[in-house]
Amino acid sequence: MGASCIACSRYGQRALLSRLCCSWPEPCNVLIIGSSVACGWSAGGRQGWAQMLDEALGPQTRVVNEAIPGSDTRIAATALAAALLRWKPKAVVIALSAGNEGLPVTTGEAAAEACAETFLGGLEALVAAAERAGAAVVLGSVYPHGAYKAVHYGAITRVAETMRGWGRPVFDFLTPLDDGAGRWPEALQADPAHPNSEGHRRMFEDGGSRRPRRKRPPAYHALRAVHPRRRGLTGRRCGEQLPKGSQTRSGRRRSSSRDAGLPPSSTSISPPISRP
Repeated sequence: MGASCIACSRYGQRALLSRLCCSWPEPCNVLIIGSSVACGWSAGGRQGWAQMLDEALGPQTRVVNEAIPGSDTRIAATALAAALLRWKPKAVVIALSAGNEGLPVTTGEAAAEACAETFLGGLEALVAAAERAGAAVVLGSVYPHGAYKAVHYGAITRVAETMRGWGRPVFDFLTPLDDGAGRWPEALQADPAHPNSEGHRRMFEDGGSRRPRRKRPPAYHALRAVHPRRRGLTGRRCGEQLPKGSQTRSGRRRSSSRDAGLPPSSTSISPPISRP
């Protein structure tokens, strides 16, 4: 299956992570690695998009927020290594800003592209580290910044497109909040680097998706792409036992007709990242 960009909504973030965690009978940890936006800065009561996600997922899932204000990919790598050992998460959401990598202060296309490459290289390393630890990875896309100019907008647009091509689910924080030039809309900005409370709500609720709801949401199928060993997910409640006769002799759950055309199960969690 191709890459999947998930609407950043209750119908996207919560659906994907709920179904992922329902594939384990015991409560599971979802780790968030990010910077000040993931910490909830500039949101009333620090109730940012990550905190909203924590509340939406329910008691079976514990969201562990290890985001560090000002974090770039190098700082995040150190935080991730420690958090993987401590929390042993089943899933890791990596949501960093290209702004902390220095993109807003670059001048000229070459400098902006070099910064974007550094950012992508750092993200690749984070994805690899999380998957080596056995966690499924979900990416939070780049998001607006009040200081971005046209050259920066071109760079983050390319970064967003590259991330969507990695075969991991992506929470799209750029499309629904972008003013058309890479900056926050005035009504959603607290300061150039951060959204306000309404901006955080939009990051959680709005993903630009206008598709009608289906019995199984797009996030369900995207989860199969990121975690092919879990292709047999049926949407059961956490910890619920399988109905008798629903497994094959090998112990695997039978695939429904909706599974036709999906790639066979693999021993690896995710395909390797391919770069253009």
